[in-house]
Amino acid sequence: MQQVHINRLGVNSIEFETDPVEVPLSPGGERSFEMVVINYGSPTHVHLSTSESLKDNVTFLENNPYVRHEEYIPVIVRIPAGGRLFTKGEVFITVGYGSKKESFTIKIGIPDPEEFPVEVDVDEQLSKPSVTSGSRVTRDWDAQFHEVSAHLFKGFYDAMTLKLVFFIVGVCILTIVFYLFAKMIILVSFETLSFYPAIALSILFTALIAYLLVKLPILK
Repeated sequence: MQQVHINRLGVNSIEFETDPVEVPLSPGGERSFEMVVINYGSPTHVHLSTSESLKDNVTFLENNPYVRHEEYIPVIVRIPAGGRLFTKGEVFITVGYGSKKESFTIKIGIPDPEEFPVEVDVDEQLSKPSVTSGSRVTRDWDAQFHEVSAHLFKGFYDAMTLKLVFFIVGVCILTIVFYLFAKMIILVSFETLSFYPAIALSILFTALIAYLLVKLPILK
């Protein structure tokens, strides 16, 4: 499961084949494997130890082997009943009578999701505020109001044709002329004419105005 190479790159050099080493276990579980130590130099003692966090989880059946060329060292890994679900620590290899010391990481158990949260990709669209039903209804009412207003304005504009405009202007002009003429007739009648001729003249003028309103082509 783990190969340790010593004296391969130089005197007392230490290399690890795997780092970190992962051992999946549940509380109360135990597992054993062999760690292979390969020596490329002169025979020497190799000392094995662990960090404080692994003192209850890792046991070496031989922690100071004498390695001539290649040695297999049994290692027992366990999680005590009621222990932590996940433990991480260091396994130290010391050679040259303490002159050189290196380590690799070993992870035992199943990582706690709270301690090692999993990153989840979130779509950026989800960060945009959603439209509530109330605001949607308000916009619908506003759109309907603007649409109805546009239809009413268009109908009024279509009804205001050129003839209608001329008709209104013509009625206003004739009304003003009739008012001025009637006023003049009344003033003149008091001075020169009797009452009845003045009335007759007013009726004739009214008939003329009515005829103009009916017969003029621009007002049809």
